[in-house]
Amino acid sequence: MVRIHIVAPYSAMVSVLSECIPLFPSADITYSVGDLQRGLEIALEKQEDGIDLIISRGGTAKLIKKAVSIPVIDIQLSGYDLTRSLTLASKLNEKTAVVGFQNITAGAAAIIKLLHLPINVYTIHSANEVTSLLLKLKQAGYSHILGDVITINTSHEVGLKGMLLQSGRESVARAIEEAIYLIQTLKKQTIINHVMKSLLIEEHRNIVMFDEDETLLYKHFQDFRDPLEESEWSLLHKSLAINESIKEFYTKDQGRLQVRGMLLDKRYKVYVLSRLHPVLNLKGVTEKTIMKKEPVAMSSIPSANRFRLLQHLFKKNEAVVISGERGTGKTFLTRQLHILENREEPYVEIDADVFSLHDLEHLLTKKPRTIVLNQFSIDEHQDLLSACLQKRKATSFRLIMHTSVRWDEEQLETWGLKHVHLPILTDRKEDIGDLATFFLADFHQIYGTRPVGISEEAISYLEHLSYKHHIRTLREVIKNATMDEKEYLLSKEVIKSVVETTEQKQTFPINGTLKEMEKAIIAQVLQEENQNQTQAAKRLGINRATLWRKLKD
Repeated sequence: MVRIHIVAPYSAMVSVLSECIPLFPSADITYSVGDLQRGLEIALEKQEDGIDLIISRGGTAKLIKKAVSIPVIDIQLSGYDLTRSLTLASKLNEKTAVVGFQNITAGAAAIIKLLHLPINVYTIHSANEVTSLLLKLKQAGYSHILGDVITINTSHEVGLKGMLLQSGRESVARAIEEAIYLIQTLKKQTIINHVMKSLLIEEHRNIVMFDEDETLLYKHFQDFRDPLEESEWSLLHKSLAINESIKEFYTKDQGRLQVRGMLLDKRYKVYVLSRLHPVLNLKGVTEKTIMKKEPVAMSSIPSANRFRLLQHLFKKNEAVVISGERGTGKTFLTRQLHILENREEPYVEIDADVFSLHDLEHLLTKKPRTIVLNQFSIDEHQDLLSACLQKRKATSFRLIMHTSVRWDEEQLETWGLKHVHLPILTDRKEDIGDLATFFLADFHQIYGTRPVGISEEAISYLEHLSYKHHIRTLREVIKNATMDEKEYLLSKEVIKSVVETTEQKQTFPINGTLKEMEKAIIAQVLQEENQNQTQAAKRLGINRATLWRKLKD
């Protein structure tokens, strides 16, 4: 904890300190009253006690700065402090002057000029000048003096009235904030130097360091350029909060990388990054490093039973066909199962429509643990399935096929495959509330959206909707609704508005030519399929080459 001692040069400051100190519970703040020499003695004593920083004001702060080796913050008089005192003094109908060091008189002169106040300003450069100056002012007819503690005390001694320019709560609080920031910055720098030496930066080409508040303290990349997203760093921080050391893998455009994290002094998070083998550059192949473990909605009995069955099949390393309509969660569940079973090992997805069988040998040299065949059709991709099953005997990778068509039992038995069919969303309505809550939390983290909860009425409304692409459509509805919602609870009214807007039918130019209407239909299907030409071609009942030709015409 930051240790600060405030040397108040006058006793009236004590009440202000009593108000300000509780505002900073994260710091250990104490105070004493002592002006000039007495204040200096206090500061020296506190330095010996191990205080991190001293706060004082005016001439006392100036003396302390020269004598101690720890940082000293000077409480500055704010414009508000000066305006308040000068305005009050101007109403006394007495000849008045401001006397003090430049840190006081410069600001006072500006305010006096701005407000046209009948007050003169005199600047001193040392305490020895005060007495002679005040005697001259007395002879010149001045009767009222504004200034710092030394000025006011001397005024009383020579027979002048004195008004202390006091620092208000805002000025004191600002000084404490500055002190805390300065100490934390200095400590961070010291820690960074210590950590960098201990890690031997010359032997580690890529290092990143964060403090306990997940604020970036230091980064040094030789092989990468900001390789991870903010959300990925956040997940690493959460992992280090549970384990004092972690190891994770990522696949990026810059290559496959390993991140090793360690927690130092139970506060500071240090990550060492290293490059692994390059990204696979094969047509139709996507290599993913599954980092993010997400909750799986299993409130409905069908969902719970199927997930447990898939877990069992994964553990037994069975070749599995997962069927289900688009948006029923085939990819999501497969990735989550891979995380549970083989988080650190390579995961590869293949677009069976465009992947070349000749690339299979090269793909297997990267030793993927899970291979997923997307867009899989038993009628069109038998050679690929046969080759994968044959290679599995030697390399023992997990083989998963995603399809929108159910296979009959005879086909499954012929190929030695297990099968799990995922239900559509309307057959698992009990999961809709969980899914909506998961999506809501996700969008809140990614986009900073306002809603943090969903009303029961809204969930009931969602349970009675039909979803064209099932979970994918539900996610899109929640995303758009969270963007529109202005309250912290996502309401039925906002969701209903989004749904009704989305359901407005696309109108095609029926008064145009046949080619114009055909282009409009293709554009609409592509939009609904997120520009996935393979999926759009299947919906339109044409092959990809024909679709490509029509788009070019």
